[in-house]
Amino acid sequence: MKKLKSSQNNIAVDYLIIGTGNIAIRHLENITNLSNKKIIAVCKRFKSKLNKKFEKKEIRIVSNLDKIVPKNNKAIAIICSAASMHVNDAEEVAKKGFNILLEKPLTTAKVKTDRLIKICKDNNLKTLVGYNMRFTNRIKSIANILKNKKHGSIKDIEISVETDFRKWRKDVDYKKTVSFDKSLGGGVINELSHEIDYLNLLFGKPEKVSVKNIVATNKKNNIETHITAIFEYVQKHPVVKMKLDMLSKKTERYCKINFKNSAIKINNIKNSLLTIRDKQKTLKTYKDKVNDSYVRELNNLIKSVKNNIASELSIEKCLNTQNIINAMHKSLQSNKKELIS
Repeated sequence: MKKLKSSQNNIAVDYLIIGTGNIAIRHLENITNLSNKKIIAVCKRFKSKLNKKFEKKEIRIVSNLDKIVPKNNKAIAIICSAASMHVNDAEEVAKKGFNILLEKPLTTAKVKTDRLIKICKDNNLKTLVGYNMRFTNRIKSIANILKNKKHGSIKDIEISVETDFRKWRKDVDYKKTVSFDKSLGGGVINELSHEIDYLNLLFGKPEKVSVKNIVATNKKNNIETHITAIFEYVQKHPVVKMKLDMLSKKTERYCKINFKNSAIKINNIKNSLLTIRDKQKTLKTYKDKVNDSYVRELNNLIKSVKNNIASELSIEKCLNTQNIINAMHKSLQSNKKELIS
């Protein structure tokens, strides 16, 4: 592992990773598996202990981005910082000329993206927001089923996530993590926003949303941990009911779509699709692994850069998902139904 001193000249890299958490480790391993000849820099801003996985790689560790520049116009920056820092970090690397893979969510409600989008457009930079669940085979299968209208019109839709974030990072106090810090973009709406992204992908952007707290907001951390939401569409679909719980004793993650004479249910934990028609049940289990979707999203951005085309979910395309998230936060505060811009 090589450490850079501030007195050294600029370092031209193929990949830059901002952040050193679990998702940064995943991206680092995927990059090195794609090619071990790429020059990689990792920006570590805080004094926390560096995971040993970084020490096993031939990477440059830096505390700021002053000396880091893109090797060429294909260079990619992967932003794994806190959500509240996403846009500022993206602007800094975009000004340097990096294409961008930005971890979800795109931003927090208070941070605007207009300037970032303009910088990327002016410099012909390609971007992708890391909602990797849309790259799974099961979500793509549902998209095809809905596109081909195999089951007719939709009767109702139910989306649910119950998980326990206290078990996600066993080596640290969960209350001190980004997920439970409102100022850094924590809370169940941002943390489990994959469901909001595929809601937009599969069914389009709703017109209105109403959000309720099921349990009192965690006062110490000032975040929501368990909410329900009802999304209303103008014509295309009936209401969508969504439940998000990040401190549940249960573990489930599914999307169920009921039609007049059939139903389909995606299990996002077991990676399966259950089809129910005329009381007959058919279960399909997909073989792709969790990491496959992360590799696919990275390859999608690489292809986008190589062929000078838009990625599947550029920052601009992700604005619909972000607008839904913003409206959910607004409804949570107002305790009223809110329009989605």
